[in-house]
Amino acid sequence: MRTSPLLLAVLALASGQALAEDAPEFDRPGIGFSTSTVGKRVVVWEQGLPDASRDRSDGLTITTWTADTLLRVGLADTLELQLGADSWSGLRQRGPGIRVQDSGGGDGSAALKWAPALANEQLSMAFKAGASLPWGRAPLGDAGHAYDLGMTVAWALPRESSLAFYIDRQWGDGGNGWLFSPSYGFPLRPQLSAYVEAGYGTGAQYMRAAGAGVTWMVSPRVQLDASFLRGLDADTTDWQGGVGVSMSFD
Repeated sequence: MRTSPLLLAVLALASGQALAEDAPEFDRPGIGFSTSTVGKRVVVWEQGLPDASRDRSDGLTITTWTADTLLRVGLADTLELQLGADSWSGLRQRGPGIRVQDSGGGDGSAALKWAPALANEQLSMAFKAGASLPWGRAPLGDAGHAYDLGMTVAWALPRESSLAFYIDRQWGDGGNGWLFSPSYGFPLRPQLSAYVEAGYGTGAQYMRAAGAGVTWMVSPRVQLDASFLRGLDADTTDWQGGVGVSMSFD
């Protein structure tokens, strides 16, 4: 099996950053986002390698994959700017008399994330307001303008575990909807953690799903991840998931 040049670059960066300070919490993987910001003058790059989904309904199988990119730039200790893009996407449809395949760039996004400092050390929260940038071409992009407001609240539990609740309100050209997701994270061993989560959405964010994921801190500033979601009804995508890498730079 050939080794990906991108993976080699990641491992090289990981070894070079081994003595650096600890990284901030990364937002991938998972439905929600973390309850911290990256810190002033810190840049974080989070990359899907890729993320994908597969759904089969009425004899039609739809497979998508996206190398989604997220840059997080620290504007202040508790405020960050997030710039995202579906750097490279693919779509394949197979069914009776249907053979469709396409690839290319998708849409982008921009958001501000704020994580206020709280007196209770066991409790943390963050808020994010964002908008889509529909610069891609159909069917991979140009889904119209969409806006959302989201919040995550998390509690630190004994034995380095945590419980979090994420809620998001979206509206725009594609319709309105709510999304709610509880999650529970726990350590497996030093530098290796896991989580389980569920997603319940309405309207434009319709979802009935449950899943899990793992994260591995290759070095203090580089994380590898793998995750999946399983749809629980006929109206939710059957499978979603992927692998990715996240890196922090001063």
